[in-house]
Amino acid sequence: MTKKTAPASPQLEDIKFEKDPRACRIVCTLGPSSSNSEMIESLIEAGMNVARLNFSHGTQETHERLIREIRAASEKTGRPVAIMQDLQGHKVRLGRANSATPIILEQGAEIILSHGEEISTERLGMDYVGAERFVEPGHRIFLDDAKIELEVISCHDEEILCKVRRGAPVYSRKGVIFPDSELEFPVLDENDLEDARFGVNMGLDMVAMSFVRSADEITKMRKHLAGWGKKDAFIVAKVEDGAGIHNLEEILKAANAVLIARGDLGVTLPREKVPGIQKSIISQANALGVPSITATQMLESMIDHPQPTRAEVNDVYSAVLDGSHAIMLSAETAMGDYPEESVAEMDRIAREAELELNRRNRGVHTPVTGKEGINDLLAASAVIFAEYMSADCILAFSLEGTTHRALSTASPTVPVYGVLDNHSNLRRLLLHRGLNLTTMPLENKLESLVPRALKKLRDDGIVGSADKVIIVSRQPEPEADESFLLRLSILS
Repeated sequence: MTKKTAPASPQLEDIKFEKDPRACRIVCTLGPSSSNSEMIESLIEAGMNVARLNFSHGTQETHERLIREIRAASEKTGRPVAIMQDLQGHKVRLGRANSATPIILEQGAEIILSHGEEISTERLGMDYVGAERFVEPGHRIFLDDAKIELEVISCHDEEILCKVRRGAPVYSRKGVIFPDSELEFPVLDENDLEDARFGVNMGLDMVAMSFVRSADEITKMRKHLAGWGKKDAFIVAKVEDGAGIHNLEEILKAANAVLIARGDLGVTLPREKVPGIQKSIISQANALGVPSITATQMLESMIDHPQPTRAEVNDVYSAVLDGSHAIMLSAETAMGDYPEESVAEMDRIAREAELELNRRNRGVHTPVTGKEGINDLLAASAVIFAEYMSADCILAFSLEGTTHRALSTASPTVPVYGVLDNHSNLRRLLLHRGLNLTTMPLENKLESLVPRALKKLRDDGIVGSADKVIIVSRQPEPEADESFLLRLSILS
């Protein structure tokens, strides 16, 4: 594979602090509806924090163009945006139709499912070889998040003859789920490894692994990424089936973030169990300081309509209230008619939910069990101190983001403004709830950086005279391996 050259990181000379920042992050999937520079800029202005590139679709060439468009749009708007590469993983997908017109599967019809590149009304090709070895008559097969249900009649050679129990139009590259069969998959797919290496070469900020079933998969991917030069890889584990749920604790310890893929969870497991599973994953992730992303069909009706249903509004609100660090749009921004409106709607709902979340969290401080050691204790102390002193905000300093991650875990009820010296480290924090970040050139001593940061808060309209700012940092000191700063500044 020819090595790609990463586009230059945006030179964001002056990332302004937001006066009224939203705590919950918004992830947007890019696709045909959002692949031009003007729309990407609009999504950023509307509130997109992380752009998701779905590597189940498109080519490395089309993704490379999108990457360059996102970086340019970030620079033009002056707002940092992380890019998350979403690998296909173990998911079985259909082949492609010869035209853009969907294939209509009528209820009661018979159709053959087999390995192949094309789909038609007589035969559905898929990218899995040997599925006939694992299915039996009576087994169900779901297509496109269970919109279509097939029942296995018989198998002959490499062909699976099925009856359509629930019909609908089917499109190219839709997912195929075998809920009654246990297909075999390699720990890491070769296509995923090739795409992941491309992502490293392009300087992408995060990589999401699909259908993660054990920590071993994450560990092996991390070794590959390190071998290609990405020693600090940010890996998002997508939990999509029962195996991922069963091994959730070890997965959370190995990953940097977790994505709750409700679409496949609702197909591989009983639908009625998914809401409880969602709440459980968010709760366990928060206890470990791992960002959680709630995804799939959050504003699904906005694919075709300018407004969401009341149930969808409630779904987004509840996900934020449950403690999600991020909420994600899929088809709404990738192929919908109202991508910008979808982001703006999600922004409004999240802000409203955060008012209630802060009210509930104020004065409630759960034990700190995150991954940042003594930094978690420092951050929890800062949050309690800020509430006790009725502070206007917290100002945090960090080189690699350790202090900022710890503050996010501590669930602050006042805005957190963070300063780093590196744009790459800043983007790696954009899935963490409650952080509003900028960069400043590194100083020899923190003391020389604090006045500049306080001035920036004042210049950006965040604070004024008599306002209270809690300052948090970790820095090396003479005679000590580590030292920690927690102090109150009352502005003149």
